[in-house]
Amino acid sequence: MMLRHYGILSVGAALIVSGAGCSNITMLRTQELRAVQQHVDSLRTDLMALQKTMYEEQKTQTEIVRLIRADQQLRFGELDRKVSEITSNLSENQFRLSKIDEQTADFRKKLEAKLISDSMSQNSRTAEIEKLFQIAMSDFNAGRYGIAINGFKDLFSQFPDSPLAAEAEYWVAECNYAKRAYNAAEVDYIAYVKKYPQGAKFCVALYKLGLAYEKQNKAKSKTMVWKKALEQCPDSPEIQVIRAQMK
Repeated sequence: MMLRHYGILSVGAALIVSGAGCSNITMLRTQELRAVQQHVDSLRTDLMALQKTMYEEQKTQTEIVRLIRADQQLRFGELDRKVSEITSNLSENQFRLSKIDEQTADFRKKLEAKLISDSMSQNSRTAEIEKLFQIAMSDFNAGRYGIAINGFKDLFSQFPDSPLAAEAEYWVAECNYAKRAYNAAEVDYIAYVKKYPQGAKFCVALYKLGLAYEKQNKAKSKTMVWKKALEQCPDSPEIQVIRAQMK
């Protein structure tokens, strides 16, 4: 009986020990599950925080993109305005240049017309001077020396800048010499020599001045002026005559 009782006690003790082991395992499982749950909760919290951070960053980036686009639109608008302004200025400048070209063309036409008119006036003036000179020369050749003198004087007084003015002054002296007004001829030859030292009649005027002195019996003056002619006009045709007469 005692052995049977002892056996029953052993089985009960074993059952108690086994029940205690299961309870410990269950507690351990529960703790592990709680730990896992806490880890999951922690991960979920971190994930939500990360999502929030990403959302904020995306929001910030979206705002930055919006600002950049707005700035670009503003810059493009300013650029378009400047391009429009430059285009407008170019159009205005082209218009002004076209006006300047028109004015230049008009001025050129007027200038050409004036030059043609001036040329015609100059030709007409030259023809008039030559006509006056020829008339005076005709009077001289015809022996109308007084009339010829008036004609030559009118020419060089009215047209002093004409090349024929110097010729006319010389022929006034020739008229006086031809009419034997030697004193007046002397004055006219001297005036011509002083006024036109490079004139076409300079050498012959010196020669004729010597003759005017000779006609007035002014031998010293004649010799002096002819020596001057020998010095300044060594190759002129009159020099041969002067040399022959001085011998």
